[in-house]
Amino acid sequence: MPPRRFTAALRDRIILRQIHSGGNKLTSLPLTHDPDRPATDGPPPSDGGITVSLARGPLIGLLLLNTLLTVLTLGIYRFWARTRVRQVLWGSVSLRGDAFAYTGTGKELFIGFLVALVALLPFGLIVSVLNAMIPPTAFGQRFAFQMVVALGAGLLGLMAMYFARRYLLTRTRWRGIHGGQDRVLWQFMVKHLNAFLLVLVSCGLLQPKLDARMYNYRTGISWFGTERFSATATSAGLWSVYLPSWLLFVVGYGAMIVGFMPFMTWSAAAQEAQVTGVHPGPMPAFEPTVWIVATILITLGTAGFFLYAVRRSIAFLGATQLGDMLFDLPLRTRQVLYIPLVGTLIYVVTLVLMVAAGALFIWALGPKSSAIFLLPLVLMVVFLSLNSLISVAWTQVEVLRQIGLHLQLRNMGVLDDLLNRGQPAPTRGEGLADAIGDIGIGA
Repeated sequence: MPPRRFTAALRDRIILRQIHSGGNKLTSLPLTHDPDRPATDGPPPSDGGITVSLARGPLIGLLLLNTLLTVLTLGIYRFWARTRVRQVLWGSVSLRGDAFAYTGTGKELFIGFLVALVALLPFGLIVSVLNAMIPPTAFGQRFAFQMVVALGAGLLGLMAMYFARRYLLTRTRWRGIHGGQDRVLWQFMVKHLNAFLLVLVSCGLLQPKLDARMYNYRTGISWFGTERFSATATSAGLWSVYLPSWLLFVVGYGAMIVGFMPFMTWSAAAQEAQVTGVHPGPMPAFEPTVWIVATILITLGTAGFFLYAVRRSIAFLGATQLGDMLFDLPLRTRQVLYIPLVGTLIYVVTLVLMVAAGALFIWALGPKSSAIFLLPLVLMVVFLSLNSLISVAWTQVEVLRQIGLHLQLRNMGVLDDLLNRGQPAPTRGEGLADAIGDIGIGA
């Protein structure tokens, strides 16, 4: 920790540099207006936590309004909807009595989306033309082409992740200090692509180890003010949850492929029959047992992966630090298991009620009623509302509350000497993430 006199002089120097530059971008700011005065009254505690104060009722009202306006504007309002939700979530978290702030705007997100969309249109057009040129019966060529397209989509996804993280970090402020990310796009993509290939070659068996490696890398290129984040996460303690889930998934999808194979064979014969004029024969009989077993196994595997994601998040966050400030999260997995379980229950119950209401609507008006055309629109609004309510109003709120209850920060004196780096922030939002399919209703 540098002496306070040296820190004050450094602050004065950076402030003078900002004044002479005349810029108004995200640049260095002191913790207080007087560099010689401590940022807090009295000696700050060396350890502490964060405070989360978030009312679910107003947030639910905001999410419902966002969904309605997004549908009425054909999706255009989603950028402003996401901004308003982030402002609420960021502002609900306080550290040493000062709340975090999200400074992004809907306009930035919208402009970023338009720029990314213009760049992606030629890519989509080329893919469509090449796909139409491949004969329907050339399964080998079609499969190879789909693999190439999947690789290209994966690279775009990595770029989207990089720019989205950079945007969120630069738009997160506390006491005038903002976060940021190193400008290492190609290194970011190469490292993640390498990890993806290792996961692919190992059929997913190496996922926990590579998750830890990538988390440590992403954390290491992130910073807040003049301090850099770092992490020493490992896969220890994750295998006991991951391996059973992986095995359930492998067996479940294997059973599904076995059940689907006769239909694939018949479909190929039917396409050849259109060319040669030979009858392909009757469609194979549907065998429900295989599909029921596959569905049960995949459902159990999905639940296991939820458990793995929860345990991974707890373990990785507890292995993180900002400079010399350590993050300690003494939270057990069973303490947060209710979050995905309740969310799944809400989702299932609401879907059942939605289907029942739709069937009742058709029965009451009659299948030939002219008002039936309103049903898809109503169901779409309900479905979007359901997704946003579960992912934000339930899951994210509960996760924030649990973190606020249990997260402990050690050596918080690091915060006394934080300064801004003076690095300009991006002027556009995470447009690529929007352009490749993020509907953006939530945070």
